[in-house]
Amino acid sequence: MKRLFVLFVLIFLSALAFAQKEDDVVLEIQGEKISATEFMKMYNRNNAFRSSVLDKEDLKNYLDLYINYKLKLLQAKEEGLDTTKAFKEEVETYRKQMTQPYINDVSITDSLVEEAFDREKDFLRASHILISIPANATPADTLAAYKKAMMIREKALRGEDFSSLAVEYSDDLSAKDREATEEQKEMRGNSGDLGYFTSMTMVYPFESACYSLKKGEISMPVRTNFGYHIIKLTDRIPALFFTCHIKHVWINSQNHSEQEGQRLIEEAYSLVDDWKIDSVARKYSEDTYSSKNNGWLMNQKPNTMPAEYIEYMKTMKEGDLSPIIKTRFGWHFFKLMNINPLQNLEQRKPQILQRISRDTRGYKTVESFIENSKNYYAYKENKKNLEDLYPLITDSIFSANWQIPSEFTGDKILFSLGDTTFTQMDFLEELYVVQKRQTPEYIPTFVDKMYKNISDSKVLQYADSKLEERYPELKETMDAFREGILIYTITDKEVWNRSLIDTVGIAEFYELHKSEYNWQERAEATMWSIDKGIDLKKANKLILKNAKKNKTDDETRTALLQKFSVTDKPDKYFSYSAGRYEKGANRNVDDLIWNTSVSANLGVKNVSVIDTSITTNRNNILVLKKFLPPQSKTLEECRGIVTSQYQDVLEKNWIERLRSKYDYKVNYNVFNSIAK
Repeated sequence: MKRLFVLFVLIFLSALAFAQKEDDVVLEIQGEKISATEFMKMYNRNNAFRSSVLDKEDLKNYLDLYINYKLKLLQAKEEGLDTTKAFKEEVETYRKQMTQPYINDVSITDSLVEEAFDREKDFLRASHILISIPANATPADTLAAYKKAMMIREKALRGEDFSSLAVEYSDDLSAKDREATEEQKEMRGNSGDLGYFTSMTMVYPFESACYSLKKGEISMPVRTNFGYHIIKLTDRIPALFFTCHIKHVWINSQNHSEQEGQRLIEEAYSLVDDWKIDSVARKYSEDTYSSKNNGWLMNQKPNTMPAEYIEYMKTMKEGDLSPIIKTRFGWHFFKLMNINPLQNLEQRKPQILQRISRDTRGYKTVESFIENSKNYYAYKENKKNLEDLYPLITDSIFSANWQIPSEFTGDKILFSLGDTTFTQMDFLEELYVVQKRQTPEYIPTFVDKMYKNISDSKVLQYADSKLEERYPELKETMDAFREGILIYTITDKEVWNRSLIDTVGIAEFYELHKSEYNWQERAEATMWSIDKGIDLKKANKLILKNAKKNKTDDETRTALLQKFSVTDKPDKYFSYSAGRYEKGANRNVDDLIWNTSVSANLGVKNVSVIDTSITTNRNNILVLKKFLPPQSKTLEECRGIVTSQYQDVLEKNWIERLRSKYDYKVNYNVFNSIAK
């Protein structure tokens, strides 16, 4: 008996809850039920600045608008406007913008910006030794490269010359001297010296390693896409500039013997006192880019100049000329023309953000989102099942000819995420699609790398697809945007565009309401603006004389220019604007005509009124030609207001059609309970 009673109570409470939910429905349109809560949410969103007291009449008016809104959406969807390519592309573009704050962690982005900005305050100079890793490297190959890098580091720590080690061991070809070939001239190596640089110049892991070192310190092996680097920080100084402009002269060591190059640079340098450096650069400099431009190198960064230039700039100021400098490129001297100081964070932030978006560091924000999503959607991985796939993938994948073995079922799960799973076969199918011609790699390493890329991509796609579900405010924003586009599109079709192409309907509407479109009494007048240096009385006399002869304003202006011998900048001395003005249409006309006794004499013609009250270097002469009596406006004269009113008619007729086509019902009991 007790169990039956409990069951009865549960059924009753359930029915009561359902009844309460049904009683909350304020509006039903074509089967869609809209609750009072949803209705009021829309009302409050669209009436954000209303008073705290709910106005019943205002709420009733909004109910009508809301019904019309929903009916328009019904027609738009019925016509398939939400399935068009244009609609989908516009929604997707907007969604990408709206989802960026959810995918890209703002705090990480801000920290990356601040990090890059802070690093710009220092110039670093570093040397490195690169131990490259083959594209098809096995784990053993990678380990061997690491051990080699550690061996070289030990040698450097024991005091062996770093530059000599770079020449001997580095896989960076720029470290070694290169002999002349048919394709290129002999070139001296840099012995591992990378010169000066600052933030966002090197790849991110390399940059971060450099900024973590003290001057003279040697790093542990640093992994980048190029391999392992041993880095020695050789200098660290406060940034000398953001950018700078210099003029320089360069004698290329590839073109001359030591003796000849030295002679030429000394000869050029000796002429700077007598000639401008521009002339010397044009005659002597072998930098074909800058010599044509008087030696100018504009907007230079520390990494775009030889390190020796920066060394001398430490003690130079604008306008100083350097001594002769010998580098591995030849002989140089330069003049420091302009220094652009470091910018503040507000100035730099947009540029840094743009660089981050193209830089590997920018992926850190996406990585954070992926990891967060894995935790949120209970990501579970069985990477052991990935090893089953190693034997199935052959070198043919590197020539884009690999096929999935037909006998392989691949039903083991690699990972699960939320309500979805990703199997071995899912991975192979993804791999099949993205295969391309490329340098062969060690298969297990390649598969692991591709699995990481593809699994991250799948997590990102899944989490992105669930954003509206996870964040209700995003869903509301996107729903409002979709509906807004549909309302705009269907209204353009039914009202705005139709009013533009329906010339017959517009004309008929105008004729029907013609008596409503009237001009009040108007003054036909020309306002002349005249330079204060012109004799105002003489100008006024000529203007009035021509007006009485019914000369055009252009003819009068030509006569004024001739009268006052104006040949240059005519608008500076004489300009005009002509029109027909109702009272209140133009302040100057009001002041000079409607607000004076002139308006009392309706028969007057060609009266001039001089205004010298303005404080600029101009005087005004207003010429009243005639008064025009009240009259009807032509269609062209009132097309704007006619079109607007015709659109109102089209809108009204459209709403009437919608209300007769679709079923809708208001639950006034619920509505009145809201509005009381």
